[in-house]
Amino acid sequence: MRNSIRFAALAALAASPASALDCDAGFRAFTHLQGESCIPENPQRIVSLGSKNVTVPMIELGVMPVGSQGTLPDGGEPIIRASATSTGVDFGNSDIAFVGDNPVDLEAVAALNPDLIIWPDWQDEVSIDQLKLIAPTVTYFTDSTLHEAQEFYAALFDKGDTLTANRARYDAQIAQLASLVPDDTSYAIIHGGSDGFWTCTPYGNLDLILQDAGLNPVTYPNNPAAGDCPTYSAEELQAFDADWVFTTYRTDRGQIPQDAIDAMEGAFPGFCDVLSACQQGRLIPIPREEITTPSYDAVGGAIFMLTTVLSNPFLQPE
Repeated sequence: MRNSIRFAALAALAASPASALDCDAGFRAFTHLQGESCIPENPQRIVSLGSKNVTVPMIELGVMPVGSQGTLPDGGEPIIRASATSTGVDFGNSDIAFVGDNPVDLEAVAALNPDLIIWPDWQDEVSIDQLKLIAPTVTYFTDSTLHEAQEFYAALFDKGDTLTANRARYDAQIAQLASLVPDDTSYAIIHGGSDGFWTCTPYGNLDLILQDAGLNPVTYPNNPAAGDCPTYSAEELQAFDADWVFTTYRTDRGQIPQDAIDAMEGAFPGFCDVLSACQQGRLIPIPREEITTPSYDAVGGAIFMLTTVLSNPFLQPE
């Protein structure tokens, strides 16, 4: 929660004209995670060091980077994680250059002659000081919510009108979902892991969507703090029983829904016998990309899926 409050404050500052910096002509002050920097007023050659949490929301707002971090699937070509399904843009059908995964290739970044670099805080093997020698660099707080992230990028690229339209669409989609699901509906999000079951609080946009629509999360054991991803034993699985139980799988790694179920079974053979939602067909595996990407397009697809499933009269809790 403290991180979310901090990020919201930074986003508000970024949009504020007040600044202690005296920037050169053609530049403006922008406040971000690591302070205030002078950045181009109209950057043209932007390099993103985070695919799904930087590149995707950029493209959604109509800003195309010249280079991006990407993911290398086993034996495959690099991809911009979550971008093909959220924006239709990937390395293979655009002029965006691949600059490495984690860490990114600083030489590849420099070769693109960027005028702005965006660094997400999980790229911590790359020195900010090194990046600043290449181009002005702003830092992005990866654990921000969908709305905070979109406000950050709208302020960075002066896309307030696009943000307003995208947020209005989200609100309308949430209202539709809320109108079709009873107010007292409960849910849980859980995954199978090597040491037991785990969850995160919150779990990306999935918690945001469900709670905005009026659903109630179960109380997880030990009341984990915001931002925590604790692991639980099989003895604690009963606490996750709810009207609906969700788990996720990674399509960028070639996973399918059965992989998520297999992970649950591996953590606790016979887990489905403990969860009434599972026994009644309300354990729902969903792709992780669309519910962890700070993109209204991606989230819109997730809301449509949730509306279809949660309003199905044949799947309602007994």
